Amino acid sequence: MAKCKFCQAELPEGTTICPDCGKDNKEEKKMTPGKTALVIAAVVVLAALVVALIYAGMGVTVTSEEQTDASVETVTETEAPATIPADGNPDDETAKGTYTAADADVIAAKDTVVARVGDYTLTNSQLQMFYWTEVRNFLSSYGAYASMLGMDTTKPLDVQTCAMADYPCTWQQFFLASALNSWRNYQATAAEAEKAGYQLDAEMQAQLDAAVENLEQTAEMYGFENAEALLLSDVGPGADLEDYQHFLNLYYTGSMYFSDLCEKDAPTDQEVEDYFTANEETYASNGLTRDTKTVDVRHVLIMPEGATSENIRTDTFEDAAWEASRQKAEELLKQFEQGDKSEESFAELAKTHSQDGSASNGGLYSGVQEGQMVEAFNDWCFDDIRQPGDYGLVKTEFGYHLMFFVDSQPVWKESAKSDLISARANEALSGILEQYPMEAEFDKILLGFVDLNAEAEEAATQTQSQAQSAAEPVEGDSNVWIIAGVSAALLAAAAFVFRRKEEAI
Repeated sequence: MAKCKFCQAELPEGTTICPDCGKDNKEEKKMTPGKTALVIAAVVVLAALVVALIYAGMGVTVTSEEQTDASVETVTETEAPATIPADGNPDDETAKGTYTAADADVIAAKDTVVARVGDYTLTNSQLQMFYWTEVRNFLSSYGAYASMLGMDTTKPLDVQTCAMADYPCTWQQFFLASALNSWRNYQATAAEAEKAGYQLDAEMQAQLDAAVENLEQTAEMYGFENAEALLLSDVGPGADLEDYQHFLNLYYTGSMYFSDLCEKDAPTDQEVEDYFTANEETYASNGLTRDTKTVDVRHVLIMPEGATSENIRTDTFEDAAWEASRQKAEELLKQFEQGDKSEESFAELAKTHSQDGSASNGGLYSGVQEGQMVEAFNDWCFDDIRQPGDYGLVKTEFGYHLMFFVDSQPVWKESAKSDLISARANEALSGILEQYPMEAEFDKILLGFVDLNAEAEEAATQTQSQAQSAAEPVEGDSNVWIIAGVSAALLAAAAFVFRRKEEAI
């Protein structure tokens, strides 16, 4: 019998909800948190990475005639020697082999322009911020899974072939392409914001203005001499506080402008309906129909007399024990009926009397899918006649459950709405990018070196511990991009997906 990955209790066959701790054991990727208070940033940062990957390779023009250079002449003493992997793309940036250079050379190239979008330029020092953001986002999001995806953090990124790309390249080249296109995305949308006379609201502008000051405070908190030292630790040599501010300016302005742009094009209910109808066959092939729904339900579990969460799965209980359980459940049901019979009063009943792990949450199970719970529990929830406010008594192998039906949600509406929003956002972004083709001079790009191995090990350990102990984020001491936490509001706004502005603040 399968065990709950949170509390190690045995799971009843046919359900992923643990009757002991109340947590859902459905498989899902765990997000690796950063330092204390940075967990939110680590979660939302992935969205920006996804967008960069979606548009990777879009409109890049190589202008250098020297991109077949085998390598940069020197590397720092802390680096492993770089080698050139097999290259199947000699006409673009993957031909260079490595972009890693000595610290002094990276610093000297600070003001070298390495990419252009219209009249806007990206310097080599500004690129450091975008490049290491892509790397950090990846490690923050996947942590322990990096090795499963083919990344060895004990080796430099320029000597490993990237298995995630659809063309032969190294991890360094993969992240570089993502970084350049991420810059293009935000520079283009920021340029459109400027053209439209768009301004950030006062609260967001205040966060932006205080970014460097907050970075100084963060540096002191974690034992760095100053903000520059923290920046060097996280993004290597070549970038300074001015580059950090430039990075934030583009993210704030571009992402918030684009978010507001998408909000104005929010789909109506009829448009969502039409979109689902037009794609109904595709949704059906993926198991989603108009009848597919999830439910929110509350319950109070009363086990047979003498049962505990440890022995309910293994021991057999006398009829008298079950009868005592039924009588207590019916008494509680009468108590509920004598009150206002509201969801709130039922939740209080669950908190006081339920022997289930969900008691602390008022017995609530949210987003329950059909077939996820044990049979009798499932059948009551998904009965076609079920209506909000319904209540009743159900017996399962775990005891008697006082049930309260909160609501049901047709899955197709939210799925279709989300897909339509994404499609419109993609179309809008593509339209903007068509006006801003990018030219990148890859022969001028020099990247600094940052040792990722220790951080990746800490992130992996933390992710593993998180999966074993609880579903909640762990506020550990993993050094996964401290800087990310300084601008959590920025990163939340940078997802490039539609959501209401007040939710992003």
